[in-house]
Amino acid sequence: MRLIYVFCEPAKLESGVFKKVMQQVKAIQLTGVDAEVLLLARKIPINFPQKKDIRFRKTIVPPFNNRIEKLFSARDIARAISEEIEIAGENTVLYIRGLIPSPNLSQILRKQRRCMVFFELQSFAEIEAKQRGSWETYLAMMVLMGNIIKNSDGIVGVTKQITEHYYKKGRKTGLAHFTNGNGIDVSSVPSRVPPSFDGEQVELLCVAQVANWHGLDRLIWGMANSGNSNVYLHIVGDGPAIPQLKELVSHKDLEDQVIFHGFKTGEELDEMFDKCHIAVGSLGIHRKGLKETSDLKSREYCARGIPFFNSALDADFPVSFPFRLKIPEDDSPIDMEQVMYFAKNVLADTEHPIFMQEYALSNLDWNIKMRKLKEFFEEVLKGQVGK
Repeated sequence: MRLIYVFCEPAKLESGVFKKVMQQVKAIQLTGVDAEVLLLARKIPINFPQKKDIRFRKTIVPPFNNRIEKLFSARDIARAISEEIEIAGENTVLYIRGLIPSPNLSQILRKQRRCMVFFELQSFAEIEAKQRGSWETYLAMMVLMGNIIKNSDGIVGVTKQITEHYYKKGRKTGLAHFTNGNGIDVSSVPSRVPPSFDGEQVELLCVAQVANWHGLDRLIWGMANSGNSNVYLHIVGDGPAIPQLKELVSHKDLEDQVIFHGFKTGEELDEMFDKCHIAVGSLGIHRKGLKETSDLKSREYCARGIPFFNSALDADFPVSFPFRLKIPEDDSPIDMEQVMYFAKNVLADTEHPIFMQEYALSNLDWNIKMRKLKEFFEEVLKGQVGK
């Protein structure tokens, strides 16, 4: 079997998303699949890997310089996918991350082809487009999404909720579908050296491209309401929500407790993990219309060995998992007493990083996740329908 992973999101090569794509391909290669990445971008990124399993195709992708570029982007992406379909042979899977609806793509998928086309779906994309105020994208999705899914060979969602949502959109009985949560290359993550804990001062860490659905405003409100000056929040990363969060921090006089570090990677990022006690996952996934999540950051937290809290359900972290605190899925301020209680209990076990890393290796590693995905594709290629 041959797999071509089509990745058409603008991203830095150091970003978590790009690393995820490369880790997926590496892991499925280890199962014997001939796999490669096809990166659709405006230009070859700096430090672009010169490897046989990654290709570049010049394509108009966001961010757009004007409305004309936005208008032609979907058509340009559809053309690139069409050319890949034309040259792909049998026993080949074109695995496309995300769904960029356009009349061109809908028409392309109606045609007879030798390869199979699957979409990997990470969220309710139409809701995100609406929240961004991207009305052209939202309307295109609502009008075209169903037909595109219907004329594909199947979908892979990272949560059961997402898979079921788009399966219904496809309106095609027996459409191949599969739920496969996100994973992580555990071997690529440095082992964390946890800091000492005096039972009073807690250093919280959030690493993210911070958006509204990370819900950090909830945490800042919780810190302000609690009046506990022994809680510090370190925000590592950029993102569209940063300016509003800085305003809120200033308004609540929390500049000494909430520190914005900007984007960090490598040893600088490792030092932040070694400095902090508890990590912060997404606290506002419900703002995207989701009840379940499979976010990459929680998996990195687990693999590094730092306990964390977030709000949404995650099939990979059951209630019995002791190193994760689930908080309510709403917009209420975070209960800081609950966070402190969790911190004191979980940090009392000094070997918690070892247990978390072992769990990640057994349940979250991409080698496990991609082996399951390969089995799903093989079933579909044999004429069976994935469930």
